[in-house]
Amino acid sequence: MCLPSPHARAADLAGVTLSLTCLVHCLALPLAILFAPALSPWLTLPDGVHSAVLLIAMPTALIAMTGGWRDHRHPAPPLIAAAGLGLLALGLAAHEGWLAVSDPEVADRWLSSLGALALASAHLINWRLRVRTGRC
Repeated sequence: MCLPSPHARAADLAGVTLSLTCLVHCLALPLAILFAPALSPWLTLPDGVHSAVLLIAMPTALIAMTGGWRDHRHPAPPLIAAAGLGLLALGLAAHEGWLAVSDPEVADRWLSSLGALALASAHLINWRLRVRTGRC
């Protein structure tokens, strides 16, 4: 059994790391604000963070999923990654107020959290399929 190339491993690892970082931001930040109202002004992130994460996640997923497709030809990882990126984009749209939802903050949290989980899953499945096929 061989491992995927260092470049392929780095792309999947970066994707998983970014997705989990996004998930922590989506879930931990509201809890921290809830339990420590006095600290909330220092716990907020700049407005561009959501856009920046999406702009980093898109090429990372594209690189990892394209390489994975060449190795294993399994459709699940790129489809799950596309769904995850779509959910992240909808989360950004909710955050920016571009979606007509009753509570944009809740919609952002749910959509972004589900998107991050889907994207991390896609990268992990992609990695596993690359290792299983042994085409590295």
